Amino acid sequence: MRIGIIGNTRLTYKSILLLLQNDHEIDYVFGLPPIDLKNKVNAYDLSGFCKKNKITYMDTDDWNAITNRNVDIVFEMGDSRIVPREFLQNNKVIGNHGAVLPFVQGAASLVWGRMLNNGRWGVSLFELSEKIDSGDILVTKYVKYDPEKTSMYDFTEICDDATIDCLSEYLYGDYQIRKNSPWQAKLRKSMDSQFVVDVLQYCWDKNINIYLPPRSLEDAALYDHWRQRFKTAFITANNLPYPKWFQR
Repeated sequence: MRIGIIGNTRLTYKSILLLLQNDHEIDYVFGLPPIDLKNKVNAYDLSGFCKKNKITYMDTDDWNAITNRNVDIVFEMGDSRIVPREFLQNNKVIGNHGAVLPFVQGAASLVWGRMLNNGRWGVSLFELSEKIDSGDILVTKYVKYDPEKTSMYDFTEICDDATIDCLSEYLYGDYQIRKNSPWQAKLRKSMDSQFVVDVLQYCWDKNINIYLPPRSLEDAALYDHWRQRFKTAFITANNLPYPKWFQR
């Protein structure tokens, strides 16, 4: 296949390696503009890799540059940018999500998942549609980790590797398309992190689809009134490769 890639993280890099190993042609990598790449906490600069492998690298937010390129499919891997409607109308786009759909939707899913700290999480591969996290589900995979010993960096690596497994299964046709379903509970941004995780745990236990809020740098603040067990999980989750926690 002739493929377009959207992203600028280690997951993007691992995805490209898998695709090249399976003899697919990468037409382009649509990366972040330099200022955004510099400010993205888990960014991975792919410009040198693309130059070495003769892949067109575009560091821009101009979606018109790739909307009508001659590719069979586009993979958005490790990129949180909203794909414009016109692009989706002209391209089939497969993306990753850092939780198991449809149960956990929304933003910052890996950070919320690590704060949940129950030793089990998951990832998804799905077809993008105009509404966030609502497209058809292609592959999902659960992962296990040690809640006491797994760093945030290691947790992201575990989840990234599971996502690569999902991508491999998709490439080999080892998947079944499943319809997504909407969230039943949605939490707004800037809510207390301990409260959000408590609601996430409740929804997890009751099989209720939840939509999680985005996180900002301010949300890395740790508060003394939280339960000690949650504070320990919060410190682990709010760390490399994401913004480090700080005491409020």
